[in-house]
Amino acid sequence: MGMMKRLSEQMRTPRKKSILGAREGLPFEISLESVSRTAQYERRQDKERVKQFNDDVKAWSIDVTRQLRSNVRMLVRQDEELSASIEPNIYREKGESSRIGFSFVREGIYIHKGAGNGQGGFRGGSKWTDRHGKLKQTNPLSFFKMGTGNRLPIRWFDPVIDKNLPALADLVAEYAADMQVDATLIYIDRE
Repeated sequence: MGMMKRLSEQMRTPRKKSILGAREGLPFEISLESVSRTAQYERRQDKERVKQFNDDVKAWSIDVTRQLRSNVRMLVRQDEELSASIEPNIYREKGESSRIGFSFVREGIYIHKGAGNGQGGFRGGSKWTDRHGKLKQTNPLSFFKMGTGNRLPIRWFDPVIDKNLPALADLVAEYAADMQVDATLIYIDRE
């Protein structure tokens, strides 16, 4: 048994999840993926270049956060918590930025999709824990009413990400030719 590792030691630690709420288990993030492990290792040896890349990614995320907050203040009539709650999350793998996400209160998803009390989603709803620790779930009577009536979708998130992705792609391409930007998991409307 000395040479064999236990299953718990063999499994990789799960990645941190973005705290966006609506779709449990699915992160809202942009992945910065390297095609070649060798190139990735060689890149990480140049500490100054890695630091500059991390600083550039951080500056990009801060600028996008500023734009998201501004967009919410401009578009959302009753912005009680959303704009203040938007925060960038940068995750690093062995010192190099590898994922970028944005966290915000759950109401951000509702506003973006046009959901609310009595106007739920299309896929059987969801379950969540409120701030008092009580388990809640979507009322079945509200299914398929999202984006109707007085709750029209306010697309405050996806357009800002769309506008800023080319700048991130340029930043990544300048840093490493073998690195790719995977933005398939960042969008709220990705059906």
